[in-house]
Amino acid sequence: MNIGDVFDSVAQVCCKPRGIKGEDAFAYNLARPDVHGLAVFDGCGGAGAWKYPEFKNATGAFVAAQRMAGVFQNWFQGILPPLLSQPQLLADNFQNTAEAHLQQLKQSCAPMGVAGSLVKSFPCTAAIAMMHMSDTNRPTLTALNAGDSRVYYLTPEYGLVQLTKDDSRGEPDALKSLRENAPLSNLLNADKPFWVVARQIQISLPCAVLCATDGIFGFVRSPMDFEYLLLKAIMDADSIASFEECFEERIREITGDDSTCLLAFYGWNSYAKIRNALKKRFEYVGRLINELNSAGNNPEAEEAMVNRQWQAYKKQTIFDEMQERI
Repeated sequence: MNIGDVFDSVAQVCCKPRGIKGEDAFAYNLARPDVHGLAVFDGCGGAGAWKYPEFKNATGAFVAAQRMAGVFQNWFQGILPPLLSQPQLLADNFQNTAEAHLQQLKQSCAPMGVAGSLVKSFPCTAAIAMMHMSDTNRPTLTALNAGDSRVYYLTPEYGLVQLTKDDSRGEPDALKSLRENAPLSNLLNADKPFWVVARQIQISLPCAVLCATDGIFGFVRSPMDFEYLLLKAIMDADSIASFEECFEERIREITGDDSTCLLAFYGWNSYAKIRNALKKRFEYVGRLINELNSAGNNPEAEEAMVNRQWQAYKKQTIFDEMQERI
């Protein structure tokens, strides 16, 4: 059995607040029967603010994300099946490919003028999800990442699980990162060494795989709210197309950044079955959100509830925390 045999559909959401020039990019390849690939890239606007005449005065952040999306497509086409069982070699392979292309970009442009020490040549994040079937016909998810864009997976049993770990200084958890804007400790760029981390797990059908830049998940009160936001959009829609509209509308209401995600569904067979299978999870997370909302206009009580819920929730939905319990 190939992964293409259980694929249902893919949703894509790409939006930005008014007045912001988007520096996200995405790419996906679902044409191969043996392996599927999704990828998002977030150009780092602060570090990549330098404008390049060679690219019509586009910023390095914009150019990096757009070019890496193209690099991913070419790289993905050349992946040989044996490499899929060696996730860190796969990550190293993409890292080397990205490094070579970023160096070519840098060499094709005039040197940057006087710039601050934090400015980098062509910086962006990367989050890549790859799905294939193991030798025992189990769906296998491989996540590659650099920076703070993320790969999640969604199942009726566990809900929305964050598989990747952000490369942020101080290693804040998913809740703390919503309260602090920690600088990145690692990102694709053409000036300094970077690394791409791989994680690979086997998951059960039905499932969905989500790749997202931080504009999608970074403007909510808590990680619980983000899962609820996603599930509410799924429940309010009656097709993948209407889900895209519902989710984009909700993201636009809260985001302060350009926001990009890809969500691929496997093993559900119909949109009605997606909704039915996720209904209990939606109701459970809804009860958490109702409890948080019950704090009313008392910020201290609300924050105390958020922290109390988070201690239990993260052990169910943050992959590292789940592994510690095994």
